[in-house]
Amino acid sequence: MIRTPNRVTDRGAVLKAIEECDTRGREAFRDRHGFGKSLEYFVRHNGKTYDSKPLVAVAFGNQYRTKPLTYDEFSGGAASVAPALTRLEFAIVDEDLPDEPPPFRSEWLSVGDIYTREQLRHRFSIVDATLNNGVFKARGSRSIWLFVTEKKTADRPQLFDRLEGDMLRWSGQPAGRTDRLLIDHLSNGDEVLLFYRERRDRYRGGGFLYEGPFLYRGHSGSRPASFIFERDTLSLRRKPYPGADENGAPFDPKNVVDGRAKVLAEVTRRQGQFRFRNDLIAAYGGKCAITGCSVLPLLEAAHIYPYRGHETNDVTNGLLLRADIHTLFDLGLIAVLPNHELDICASLNDTVYADLDRLTPPKSAKKHPSPDALSWHRINVANEEARNHLVKRFGAQRAASRIEADDRPIAGKSPKGAQGRGR
Repeated sequence: MIRTPNRVTDRGAVLKAIEECDTRGREAFRDRHGFGKSLEYFVRHNGKTYDSKPLVAVAFGNQYRTKPLTYDEFSGGAASVAPALTRLEFAIVDEDLPDEPPPFRSEWLSVGDIYTREQLRHRFSIVDATLNNGVFKARGSRSIWLFVTEKKTADRPQLFDRLEGDMLRWSGQPAGRTDRLLIDHLSNGDEVLLFYRERRDRYRGGGFLYEGPFLYRGHSGSRPASFIFERDTLSLRRKPYPGADENGAPFDPKNVVDGRAKVLAEVTRRQGQFRFRNDLIAAYGGKCAITGCSVLPLLEAAHIYPYRGHETNDVTNGLLLRADIHTLFDLGLIAVLPNHELDICASLNDTVYADLDRLTPPKSAKKHPSPDALSWHRINVANEEARNHLVKRFGAQRAASRIEADDRPIAGKSPKGAQGRGR
């Protein structure tokens, strides 16, 4: 008998090997059959990832009731293992993906790669049929997928969709059911990911070019609305931890991976990272940067540019804030200008927060908040449209922050009344 992976033709034999792997565990499964960990090709099945070479080896033994293939009887990869498994309709991925996909699906995607919907279905274990729609958000994820075909076939509505450089002009769905989802993506802490193609047959299998994350910038009309999105260039590059580079340069949000806003999600993180908070307490002398409050249990480490891993835990990307101020900052109802003056949303005019005027930075200039990070927050979180939406969603003034503002006195200050500096 010819002992080769190409002889594996029984899908059930592979499923039996998968069952054994699940029972023993991946490492024990490999050890039992004399294989190391796969380096390039992996099987993705029912939300789990498996080493392809030992899986095929054991499947061969299962199918022919003989000893499994040994590691030195065949080479893995594109020449043998991947084709055999693909013929049996198993999904092949080139990364050892964890069993549970991250909330931000972009962490498992590479800008510039081609993905078909079927590949995405296997990679992320999607069973929802609405993946075939132009706008899709998987249950439990923080990612909204936008599938755009520029030139429509004759049987489709002839809408105007075009990607020009970093700007996407896109006609929303005729019924408008997903418009609000896209408009509110920043205030909801979601990312919008663009899959784009000029025409349906541009890529094999009806695939799309993954263009990466985009930010909502505006819309007009309805049913369908005409949207404008801008590429989120801040999320496309990263720098290694710690926050300063080898030359001691300050934190720069343009170098941090995943610049998507986790606006509301950050509200629930609270004191969070122990070391980051302690560093901020030291930098700000144990006082809230805005109110001067020195009650440590009330002080929290606030990220200016959203937390996306330890590389964002740099003092210049943080503010030490009292809990209620932290909430208002994360919601974009309070922002900080480059000169450290405050931009307070008009919805807070009749609250004690209208009396706040500026941030007190650390004594060390090296620990001052990053101007670039503060600008990112003002543009993407504290923009006028996002603020107005929060006010409409939760009610005016105090309801916008979902806290009892007038019941939170500011040390040494009193309300100004109806005057405010907000937009």
